Amino acid sequence: MFSSFVRPLALLGSGVGLLLAVPAVAECARGKVRVDLPQQRMDERMQALAHLTGCFMEVDPTLLADRQAPRVRGRVTPRHALYLSLRRSGLEAAPYKGHWRIDRRQQERFARRITTLRTTAAEQRERGAISRVRAAGVAHSLRHVEKAVPREVNEQAHLSVKDRIRYNAQLDRVGRKIGTPPPPLPSGWVPPIR
Repeated sequence: MFSSFVRPLALLGSGVGLLLAVPAVAECARGKVRVDLPQQRMDERMQALAHLTGCFMEVDPTLLADRQAPRVRGRVTPRHALYLSLRRSGLEAAPYKGHWRIDRRQQERFARRITTLRTTAAEQRERGAISRVRAAGVAHSLRHVEKAVPREVNEQAHLSVKDRIRYNAQLDRVGRKIGTPPPPLPSGWVPPIR
């Protein structure tokens, strides 16, 4: 007796589950979308963009704290809407495995590489492996990249492939100029007598 009621309810319930699942796995819109978003908190903006464009956003909420997103209005691609929203925030957006990842990953990567090169240059200068003039040139190049990467991200909300290649090449040149320091000698090592 109850089976005649249970079966349609079960089918209805499974249909609702499918309808609810569709937006969760929806693909990011490829074309332009109409956007009219007011100035708002950055966390609210990321939610609004995710709902509006169907694009999943991977972001650490602590990065969005105390940040404001500017007004964005017009007919734009999801990518452009995201970049406009993140401009001047110091955050960068990058496509990653079918969704957007919002973080400071590229800036942190360049900062680590600059720190490593700066430390190596100081060690090489201390050993006398590079001259004072070369060390000054290296320091200048490192300062340039150190300032340029965050500035580019702040202006564009991403670091373009062209910029990444250019700054990586500049740091590669610095690495070749300073060379690699010799590996540290094991403790207790004594040079052979000749």
